[in-house]
Amino acid sequence: MGKKKEAKGKKPAKNKPTSKKYSKYKIEGDKIVSKAKSCPRCGPGVFLMEAKDRVYCGKCRYTEFLGKSSE
Repeated sequence: MGKKKEAKGKKPAKNKPTSKKYSKYKIEGDKIVSKAKSCPRCGPGVFLMEAKDRVYCGKCRYTEFLGKSSE
């Protein structure tokens, strides 16, 4: 009739993925320089996503289409 209760205990730890924000910068001498292009509308600190044919801002939806490359 009654259900058995599961034993209570510690939950297993979940490993979180590391942050990718540090891959957006590089160190040149004593200065920190941004690798990625920032959004012209939103300003510095908001990076543009790079796809194969465009760059895109997820915050304000600014889009720049890249020209076709001759293959």
